[in-house]
Amino acid sequence: MLSKLGLRTLRSTVSPSSRVIVSSLPRTSVIRSYATSNTKATIYDQTNGQTIELADPEHPELADYKNPPYILKQTLDPYAKYDDPQNRRNKNEPLHSEEDMLDMWSPDYFDFVSDSTAVKHNLVFFGLIGGIAGVIAYFQLNPEKPAMIRSFPYNGLADALGATSEENAPFYQNRPDLTAEKECGILPADEDIVNNRKAYESANADFINTGSA
Repeated sequence: MLSKLGLRTLRSTVSPSSRVIVSSLPRTSVIRSYATSNTKATIYDQTNGQTIELADPEHPELADYKNPPYILKQTLDPYAKYDDPQNRRNKNEPLHSEEDMLDMWSPDYFDFVSDSTAVKHNLVFFGLIGGIAGVIAYFQLNPEKPAMIRSFPYNGLADALGATSEENAPFYQNRPDLTAEKECGILPADEDIVNNRKAYESANADFINTGSA
């Protein structure tokens, strides 16, 4: 290939019908020329006397090497069987001359669409979201809360938690649910607790009266 013979060029002559390139490499001397016409282009290798027909006259540096199709590896089927699954390549698969722009490590490519197609896709997407939300709201498909709202009586236990007035009660109360308190009421004190309290006050009447005085 001419791309391997471009080093250490000594001289080159150009004629109207042909062009001769003389290159020098270590331990070898190669002279190749190619003639162009309206129908074909060839390269003559004087080292072996062969005439090589160019696979692509626009790129004579490729000589007779035929490029495989220009296919991005990113567009290949990711679930197909490959000898090298990471790079999506098979053994002895020919390489394109621009393989560095086609392999899996090349920059990402995006398929652009027209503005009308993009608007249509967005309308379909947001229309589906709005339709699903409308169905949920119309048929009231939202589930109920899995537990009852937490409620604390006596203004959210504000006094028990240290409140001294209605002004600082919000800083102490434990998020009361006043609506539930009005609907459900407050459970009466347990009978055992009431009896235990009366028994305690009766047994310690002298101490309690003395302390209050």
